[in-house]
Amino acid sequence: MSPAASEATIASKAGQTGPALPEGSPPLEVRGLVKRFAGVTALAGVDLRAGRREILGLVGPNGSGKTTLMNCISGVHRLDEGQVLLQGEEISGRPSRARARQGICRTFQNLKLFGELTVWENVQVGANAVGGRGARPVPDWLDLLRLGPVADAVVRSLPYGYQRRVELARALAGAPEVLLLDEPAAGLNDEETAELRELVLTVRAEVGCAIVIIDHDMDLVTGVSDRVQVLDEGRTLFEGDPRAAFTEQAVVDAYLGES
Repeated sequence: MSPAASEATIASKAGQTGPALPEGSPPLEVRGLVKRFAGVTALAGVDLRAGRREILGLVGPNGSGKTTLMNCISGVHRLDEGQVLLQGEEISGRPSRARARQGICRTFQNLKLFGELTVWENVQVGANAVGGRGARPVPDWLDLLRLGPVADAVVRSLPYGYQRRVELARALAGAPEVLLLDEPAAGLNDEETAELRELVLTVRAEVGCAIVIIDHDMDLVTGVSDRVQVLDEGRTLFEGDPRAAFTEQAVVDAYLGES
């Protein structure tokens, strides 16, 4: 896909707010999730739901449980209580590799790329990791994320912003039903963050998966999200319209550190 075509797609989709969930089970549902570390409760009965073609922003102050929740969804951490369901099927006891093969794909705060491999090879690794289940060939993902011109470049030779896009392309090569983005704008400048915003909207439009995004850039999160869910001390404080989240006193207090 050309940049012009991508931008046209973005323009047609950017006006959407809160796409209706399809009938039946959503791609991702979390019920009563509890996670403890050495007796300390990091998540205290969190519920979450993300529909097809929906972007859910997960926000909250540092230590609120956002990344822990994402790790529990993707299988990095085991749950102590609760359920994770993928398209209505419980997957709570399955390891991360099995969840990835079923369609839960993610990026990480810290890049986990193979620096000595090319862009193409890194994205192919993503497809291979899920048994080649992906419905699209690698060049499609490179074009979607505007990586075609650097397909044969060694990843470690690329600017950091490009490396962030490579990691996103690799996650997409796993043909996600659910895409988890953990601080995808970390380390990006304003121009790169603006481009990332466009790409996330393009992914929603072109791929149609459920997307859950965490980032400290609130303009990015509220700009792409159909809904936000605010966590504090492992509990949900607010769930709903991104524009309304920071008008809630409990949310304001959590960010200011007030009781």
